Amino acid sequence: GNIKHLERRDTCIQLDFDNLSEEMISRAVSEIINNPKYRDNMRKLSLQFRDRPMTALQSAVYWTEYVIRHHGAPHLQPASVHLPVYQYLLLDVIAVFIVSLVVLTYAIYCIISRILAALKCNPVKSAHKVKNSKKIN
Repeated sequence: GNIKHLERRDTCIQLDFDNLSEEMISRAVSEIINNPKYRDNMRKLSLQFRDRPMTALQSAVYWTEYVIRHHGAPHLQPASVHLPVYQYLLLDVIAVFIVSLVVLTYAIYCIISRILAALKCNPVKSAHKVKNSKKIN
């Protein structure tokens, strides 16, 4: 998640919560304080975050007022808002997939059972005919 992303950018060190010890915390804090790459990378990240036309509070106020001015801003709503639940959750696609799988499984079952029935019937009929022909003679 977020920690992995920050760790890849060399701005923090992730510690394993399950195996946390005083030594691990001390080592991580010491590494962050003494290694200038963490400070430099965090400064770059801070500059990127702060480089915006308005503050986070101003942005929140602007968008709240925007939604009020445009009566809920329906033009900003995603199309998924207007989908039925079964389509939003892809239940129709899942149903088609399951039905197809069941039909395919049933078809394979029928084919295999007919093949096995054909294989079982032929030797039995042949043996039965041989017994009958011996009785006649």
